[in-house]
Amino acid sequence: MAEDWNTCLAESDANPLFMSWPWLFSWWQTWSQLLGMELVLLAVFDENDGLVGIGPFSRRVLVTSAGIRVTRMYMLGNAWRLAPTVRTEYCGIIARRGYEDSVGAILLSALAQLGWDELIFTDVPPKQLEHFRRAGLDEHVGYRIIQRTVDEGVCVDTTGRFTDWLNALGKNTRLKAYNRRTYLDKHGELNFSVHDTDRDGDFFKLLNAFHHRRWGKAAFEREALRFHRLLLQRLHLCGGKPVLSVVRFNGCCVSVLYDIVVGGCRFNLQAGYDESFNAKVSLGYLHLGFAIEEAFSDKTTRNYDLLAGTGKKQFYKSHFHGEVVNFSTFQVVRGPFLKLLYAIQSASPPLMARTFNRRVGL
Repeated sequence: MAEDWNTCLAESDANPLFMSWPWLFSWWQTWSQLLGMELVLLAVFDENDGLVGIGPFSRRVLVTSAGIRVTRMYMLGNAWRLAPTVRTEYCGIIARRGYEDSVGAILLSALAQLGWDELIFTDVPPKQLEHFRRAGLDEHVGYRIIQRTVDEGVCVDTTGRFTDWLNALGKNTRLKAYNRRTYLDKHGELNFSVHDTDRDGDFFKLLNAFHHRRWGKAAFEREALRFHRLLLQRLHLCGGKPVLSVVRFNGCCVSVLYDIVVGGCRFNLQAGYDESFNAKVSLGYLHLGFAIEEAFSDKTTRNYDLLAGTGKKQFYKSHFHGEVVNFSTFQVVRGPFLKLLYAIQSASPPLMARTFNRRVGL
C-alpha cells in the first residue's frame, strides 16, 4: 500500500512522519508477531475508488490476572500497557483535506461494528482529538472515556529569522544553546557536521554508547534498533530523509543527534552526548542549538519538532521558545461489565484502587 498510502497522507493534515507508511509498516514488521497483534486496517474510498481515508488500528485479545477476557484495539504504532516499543506520536486517522468529517464518521461507524471491548487512543494531538469529537466519539453513545495521560511536546517555528528566535530565549538557555560556542572556540576546535560512517563508525552504536554511560541502558535495544534501520531504508518513500549529525571537539565526537526531515518538519527523535565533557557546557542544548539554526537556514523546513518527553531532571524543551503540543492518551470502554469495573476503580481511594488493579489486572 506504500504508494496509495503516502499519496493519501500527502493530501491530508496527518503527521507526515508518524502516520507514514515507512514508519507504521516498519513498526508492524518489527513488533506485530512478537506481541501477537492482528492488523485492523480500515480504508475509505470515494465514488471513483480513490483512497481518501485510513484508520490504522490493531487488535489483541488478553486475559487479565482475574481471568477476564478483554479484546483491546490499539492505534497502530503503539502497544499501550503491553510492551515497550518506539513511541509513535501525533496518532490519528488519515483523511484527505475536505473529507475529514465524513472519513471520521465512517471510520467510527466501522469501528463500532467490530468486536472489541476497549479502544486505546495514544498520543493524539489536539487537531486529531477535535476530529474524533466531531465524528461523534463521546460518552453520549454509550462509551466510557477514561483520560490516561496528557504529555507535552514542543515545536519550534523556523520560518522566521534565527536571530529573532535566539533573542527571544531566556538568558540561560541562550547561553547553553548558542553562546557557549565562543567559550569552546577559545579552548579548542568545535565542529558541527553530518555524521560520516567511514570516520565516525556506526551512528546507532555511537548513540547507544552515549546512552549507556548516561542512563545505564541503550537508546535503542534490539527490536527498536531493527525498526530504525528498516525505517531509514524506506524513508525516501514518503519524501523523508535522515539528518544524523555530530558535534566534535578537537576531532573527538562528543555528541550525536538523530533527526528526520519530512513534509517541511524536522523531527528530533533522539540524542546522546558525553555528560562529563565540561561542567560549563551542556552538550545537549549546544547540539540542539546547531540543529535548530540549520533548520532556520533551510527555507523548506517550517518547524523543528522536539516531540514529547522530559529530560533527566526537567522539562528542558519548554526553554526553546516553541509552541507546546499536548498529546492525549485515553481509553474508550464499551460493555456494561468493564465499564462497571472501571467505575469502581476510579471511585476507590488510591490504595484500594492499586489493590483492585493488581487483583483484577485492568
